[in-house]
Amino acid sequence: MTVSLILNERVISRSRVGELPNLPPSVSIVYPVEGGPFEVETVRTFGQRWFGKNRPCYVVDLSDHRRQASVSKTPLTCKDGGHRFHATIDIGFRVHDPAMVVARNVRDALTVVYGYLTDRVRLQAARFAITEAMAAQLAVNQELDREIRLPEGITIYYCKVQVEPDEAAARHIQELEEARRRAKLGVHTHEARRSETYSDEDIEDIRAAGRRRRQAEERAVLESTRLDFDNLIREHLVRHPEETVHALELLARVREAEATQHEIRDQRHAEMVKYLIEQGVVREVDLPGLRKGVLGPSTPGTGVGGVLERPDAGQAASFSSGATPGDPYYAASAPAAAQGGPVQWGGSTPAPAVAPTSGLVPVYVVLDTSQAAADCVTDLGNALRSVQTLLANSPDVAAAVRLSVITYADGADVVLPLTEVSWRTGVPGLNTSPGCRYRPVLRRLLDLVPLETERLKEQVPRVLRPVVFFLAVGQAEDDTEWPSVHAELLAHKYFPHVVACGIGADRVRVVQRLVSRPELGVVAVEGADLAQSAVQFSVLLQQTLLHLGRSAIAGGMELRLDCPQGLRPVTQEQ
Repeated sequence: MTVSLILNERVISRSRVGELPNLPPSVSIVYPVEGGPFEVETVRTFGQRWFGKNRPCYVVDLSDHRRQASVSKTPLTCKDGGHRFHATIDIGFRVHDPAMVVARNVRDALTVVYGYLTDRVRLQAARFAITEAMAAQLAVNQELDREIRLPEGITIYYCKVQVEPDEAAARHIQELEEARRRAKLGVHTHEARRSETYSDEDIEDIRAAGRRRRQAEERAVLESTRLDFDNLIREHLVRHPEETVHALELLARVREAEATQHEIRDQRHAEMVKYLIEQGVVREVDLPGLRKGVLGPSTPGTGVGGVLERPDAGQAASFSSGATPGDPYYAASAPAAAQGGPVQWGGSTPAPAVAPTSGLVPVYVVLDTSQAAADCVTDLGNALRSVQTLLANSPDVAAAVRLSVITYADGADVVLPLTEVSWRTGVPGLNTSPGCRYRPVLRRLLDLVPLETERLKEQVPRVLRPVVFFLAVGQAEDDTEWPSVHAELLAHKYFPHVVACGIGADRVRVVQRLVSRPELGVVAVEGADLAQSAVQFSVLLQQTLLHLGRSAIAGGMELRLDCPQGLRPVTQEQ
């Protein structure tokens, strides 16, 4: 859209002005003068004779013009430089100097007017943030609220600008407002939850104080009550009268057990007296005094729940037939019995305590969890559970073994620290990861083995040399880097025995490089399935752990590999 103020594209004779189409009612005739300024025919000079009718001229529109336009091509950047305003301009303009319009050949007035206004709007918009569109609009209108004469001969007599954020900025502002509303709502929600939590804490404190008060009252009552089995049964029945039948059954079993203990004790007394008479230590006439002075009265206090008194130093002939290695005076009573000969009166002989292990062996199971082991990672997890079952069912072996599990891919992770395995031990889960490097796991072993060996030596008298079971599945990406760490590990004074098992393709060479001795390397047979080879590794690991634990109990260190079907020693390659 254009507004042409010069109505004829080239000069025409003055007599042909009336032929121009759509001639406005208010025009000005501009005559170009050679070597001088333009001459303008105004209303006062219109029709004077000295203006020739055939003189060439330009016709300039003097009427008022009103237009509206949107500023789209010129970016109205706001203060932060990242968002833009959108402006709509309503203007009114007219020509005040037709000679200047012709001199500057202003063919389109909108180009001149909008060029000036967009510059002013752009400068004002750069002073305000995108959220201050109304302030920017007020500043622009205050600046343009006057009659503006342009050097092109055009006067802007009216201008109103509407400024608002563009579509992208409007979405940004809406998101900010939404975030602000959510933040305010979050503050209120937080305050409500905070108050609710304080209220819950107060209520819980009141309940806890009530529980402590009741417990104190119950303890005060129990302090004045004799805590024998009868009174305990009575207190239980007061609180749980519905369990009367069960309580009576318990009481009957206790009475039966007490009677049995009395019978056993009387039988032992009788056998001891018979033995003393047979050995000539006492005579039958001395029996009343012996029963009163040596054996003591038959009191229920020495039955179930009774306490054996400590014998005096001078009573070398007094024995505690119920003494066990766990009693505090077992060490004092046992030598006295030995002086009198290997004699035990009645009852069963207390079971001897389990002999402590003669050695303790740390074992590190190193498992490949790279992408190459994806087809057997489930079987490796099952292998760890099988090892737990084996050791938990063999507590003597488990007591002689400390087990740690380390996984490696691009790095190394200790998923089970060195521990004595039991049913309560948590079996770690295994997941594959990208990468396959040996150096991190060998470095971890170099850090852990000496440190944990020293720690075990502070706890037990004898620690055997550690054993590492290294499972290799994937190709090492650091094949030129890990041998130096491996050599450093085997050169340490606490160097471990390294058992290496390779499953998958082309594992013979890496197994031969990993083992600490050639006979400690095994590989899967040619063409074996990866999952099945992992199962065979589990069998090998369990059998070897049994040998290690039993040899440690015996005080030795027997590291023997019995290859199950599906695995073979690498020494067959030599």
